[in-house]
Amino acid sequence: MMVLFCLNLHSRNYLEHKILFYHKMLKIRGLKISKDGIGGHLDSVHFRRYTLLLIFVVVLSSCEEIIKVNLVSTEAKVVIESYITNSEKPVWVRVSKSQAYFNQDTILPVKNALVRMDFLDHSEILPEKMEGVYFSSGPIGIAGKSYTLKVTTEGKTYGATVEFPPPVSIDTVYFKPGLFRSDSLNVFIEFHDPANTENYYRVKLYRNRWVAINDFYLVTDAFSDGQKIVLPVYYRYFAPNDTVVVELMNLERNTWRYFKGMSENIRQGVNSQAPGNPPTNLSGGALGIFGAYGSSSYRIIAKGTVTKY
Repeated sequence: MMVLFCLNLHSRNYLEHKILFYHKMLKIRGLKISKDGIGGHLDSVHFRRYTLLLIFVVVLSSCEEIIKVNLVSTEAKVVIESYITNSEKPVWVRVSKSQAYFNQDTILPVKNALVRMDFLDHSEILPEKMEGVYFSSGPIGIAGKSYTLKVTTEGKTYGATVEFPPPVSIDTVYFKPGLFRSDSLNVFIEFHDPANTENYYRVKLYRNRWVAINDFYLVTDAFSDGQKIVLPVYYRYFAPNDTVVVELMNLERNTWRYFKGMSENIRQGVNSQAPGNPPTNLSGGALGIFGAYGSSSYRIIAKGTVTKY
């Protein structure tokens, strides 16, 4: 049986599971997490409350694709997440287990797994440097190359293969008075789409080092192949002199589908009747994603005139 756009016990657990992990990783990187993209962070006391509230996310897309989400049980499953990127930092692989709904206070890491990455005629065993998180020896992302991940734990092997897409450069970023709030600014992102190839994009926005990790702005080039693309962001607001960083992620297709499934679950909120998880490319029955994306960024100080009340 298949359903569209669902979120209940198991998938709510899965989303909280992911956000708790990113909360920890972003704190390590020195970034702050915004619950609304403007201000305020998800501290440990309010984390569960914010996650269970309906999160307002607007997903703009040049081509709407229906993502079907498989029904799942509440049985504990292995959850794997990793991304090949053009970052100069080592690749991390998180291995954990989903938990019962009323036992979500901590991530349940899978320790002592055998994690192997195969790429460029090279095979590397990734050591565990944090509980349940395994790291490559260095940056490994090369555009157009394929990468295979295999994770073995408790006698079972899970894996996937992904091809790393190249980053797409941002041409310019500018601001206009807010469409719905004249006391704020909206941001516009302009770039040229590579011709004769399918591209799947995600935009992430950072305001004064705050990032909304539950924000999924996803588009494709289905009707704009090889053309200039201008993306307006009407659901995030900025003030003059804000430091804004725009990240444009050129996603591998399965990675885009995974984020799309996440966004549909979040947009449906906590009142859906059937639990579901985003699509996965992992074999062996694991949840999660072995994804890839090329990332470019553009830093700018917000300029513009707003109406003060």
